Amino acid sequence: MKIVLIVQSVVTLIGGLLLQYFYAPQQALSFVAGSLTILTSCILLAVGFSLIFRKKLIALAIGIIVFKYAILGIIIFTLVKLSWFSPLWFSMGVASLILSAISFAVKEASREGKDNVV
Repeated sequence: MKIVLIVQSVVTLIGGLLLQYFYAPQQALSFVAGSLTILTSCILLAVGFSLIFRKKLIALAIGIIVFKYAILGIIIFTLVKLSWFSPLWFSMGVASLILSAISFAVKEASREGKDNVV
């Protein structure tokens, strides 16, 4: 999970800086808002599930699932109302999770490859 958080942080920083340099600040802010939303979601999910696995609380798992998406919906609803918000670049920020997932998959595949070497 650490690799996902690290890669997502780097993608957020580099993407925000590149959009700030090459495009308008509104687009950079929208991208960073989308990336930070995903980064925050991943962090809270990791913390929540570590508590669930440690204490084996099913009610906590259900609460996390229900409240996570309710809070995420409120955040997105609030962002859409802002004048500087660009839905395209926010979506690109959310989609940046794909890069983090690919990096995690590559890391796990290389680790499994090392474990299976005879």
